[in-house]
Amino acid sequence: MNYEQLDLNLLKIFDAVMTELNVTRAADRLNMTQPAVSNALKRLRHLVNDELFIKVPSGVSPTPKATEMWQPIRESLTQIRRTFEPVEFDSAVQSASFTIALNDFSAHVILPALIHTLEKLAPNINLRTIPNTHINAPMLLEQAEIDLAIGVFLKVNARLRSHTLFTSTWVCAMRHNHPLAGKKLTLTRYAEAKHLLVTLTGETTGLLEPFLQEQGLTRRIGLTVNQFFVVPQILINSDLIAVLPTRVVQLSGMSDQLYLTAVPIEIPPSSVKMMWHERSHHNPAQAWFRSQLAKVCSGI
Repeated sequence: MNYEQLDLNLLKIFDAVMTELNVTRAADRLNMTQPAVSNALKRLRHLVNDELFIKVPSGVSPTPKATEMWQPIRESLTQIRRTFEPVEFDSAVQSASFTIALNDFSAHVILPALIHTLEKLAPNINLRTIPNTHINAPMLLEQAEIDLAIGVFLKVNARLRSHTLFTSTWVCAMRHNHPLAGKKLTLTRYAEAKHLLVTLTGETTGLLEPFLQEQGLTRRIGLTVNQFFVVPQILINSDLIAVLPTRVVQLSGMSDQLYLTAVPIEIPPSSVKMMWHERSHHNPAQAWFRSQLAKVCSGI
């Protein structure tokens, strides 16, 4: 490889395409035309003697050589950016706007305290929230449609970063005069009950189905909804039971109207995380915002 023919712009373009896995989005991010990005990639392919990217329906897929190159290139570019970019966001005077994907549970838990903090420290920050189904969040981050996603994420790819904000425990809830209220909730009684399932994705089965099937049991899901905070009101007026995050019951204002008992299936606490894209990791405004969000949630 002739290193004299290598310039920084080629590495910046390579990093952008690796980050976006889409030439059009990389061009938009770099404020370049798509043909200019394609021509730069052609030059880089010639220099490294590798195809680097293969076209796929969603954009491009990196070759093993591209994947091997990316980490050291990304680290070098990060050091260069830190030299020239502002290292801090002046929250008192600077403005910024952020779009967050989250569900109603996370919104109830986080937003009141977050907005209180922002009004004191960053009066010029604007927030926009959209629903998070967990399935759509990685795609929205990849396409730069959102700045942050908040929720339970089991898998995070190499272009996404995450940080745990708080953990959530679970409880089984029903109305006080429900036939099962006051009785030991065995696994059999639980399976035989009529269930309300919160499913953000619209699925008609939940995380407990595989465990029940292992025990040779099934349950009837009489109602599915895509919001947590509608559930307590439904429970106190029906024979449905539901497994909910404990904080949903606490924040609903209806805890005295519900009978709560342990779930007869061991459910580990869920880690609610914020997730963001690699492209925004060193952005001063976004880094400041994430730090404040983490501080707000540290007391939850």
